[in-house]
Amino acid sequence: MKIALALVFAALPPFVHPWPIGAGPRYRVPAAPAAVRAGRPVGPFVCGHAASRLRVHVEVFANRRVVILPAGIGVGPGCTYPLRTTTPTGVVEVASSTATVGDLFRVWGQEFGPRRLLSFRSDRGTLAFVAGRRRSGDPRSIRLRPDEQIVLEIGGYVPPHPTYLFPKGTR
Repeated sequence: MKIALALVFAALPPFVHPWPIGAGPRYRVPAAPAAVRAGRPVGPFVCGHAASRLRVHVEVFANRRVVILPAGIGVGPGCTYPLRTTTPTGVVEVASSTATVGDLFRVWGQEFGPRRLLSFRSDRGTLAFVAGRRRSGDPRSIRLRPDEQIVLEIGGYVPPHPTYLFPKGTR
């Protein structure tokens, strides 16, 4: 059975292979900083109610392990921010046409930059991919566009997924 599964996975494109979820607290980051839990402004973002939202899928890898984007990013007391997650799937709901990946991390309350991703650091830097293509420059500036697939990596390369199949009814 193990040999059969190994043969199946070996025949698939690299972006279809399952990657292990990282173990420990560095890989399971809480959803909301104190400002969000209190409903206070976070940079230019305020907690309120947005009618329409687009969705983006964001995957994060550190040391070739999955970091889960938790449910509850951007969810305050009785309100939500223009960037939020409602499930731990990496689907980010966005109500701002100018929002960036850096804004998502600001609302999440986590560090992110050219050489830092959450609590992970690397002299080789953070890799960013949009629709499976490598993006150069500061990864914080990547715009969150409708139905986009964004992959962020630090500490090792994982072949990026070029697309994400959004669940029905999440539009």
